[in-house]
Amino acid sequence: MRCTELEILLADYLDGAVSGGEKSAVEAHLAGCAACAELARDASGAVAFMERAATVEAPAAVVARILADDRIRLRRSGPERLLGFVSQFWQVVSQLVWQLVWQPRLAMGVAMVVLSVAMLGRMWGPAENQVHRAWDRTVKQYENLPLVSAIQSQLEDWTQDASLNGAQDQ
Repeated sequence: MRCTELEILLADYLDGAVSGGEKSAVEAHLAGCAACAELARDASGAVAFMERAATVEAPAAVVARILADDRIRLRRSGPERLLGFVSQFWQVVSQLVWQLVWQPRLAMGVAMVVLSVAMLGRMWGPAENQVHRAWDRTVKQYENLPLVSAIQSQLEDWTQDASLNGAQDQ
């Protein structure tokens, strides 16, 4: 048995809920592993401490107040309780939304967002045209460089020569 297997079975072993084979395997491992033996001693001490603790009963007045509270719906069945919860949830959400909508800061914030988006949309058209024009100018300047035009003309000559040579070979 490995230490991880013992950790899984330890609670059942301390409660006496393991079978005979598992019990002998746990005891054999505890006899050979000091770390697991210490863990078992600590766990059995904790169990013994909890068994000595007194059981606390709730005062009768507290129980009566809980049962009499209208917000706690112990008398309702499953579907009725769920419908009640959903309706209360939507009521609270709608109240919060209604309160937020009528706040002047929120209304002003929404108006500013709409105005900003409209302004950006209006500016994007000319800006997009300027970007395209700048790109076209850059490409034209690149193609008009003497080195680039020399390379392009040389490539065209080689292409024509290759096509002529291919036609003569056939």
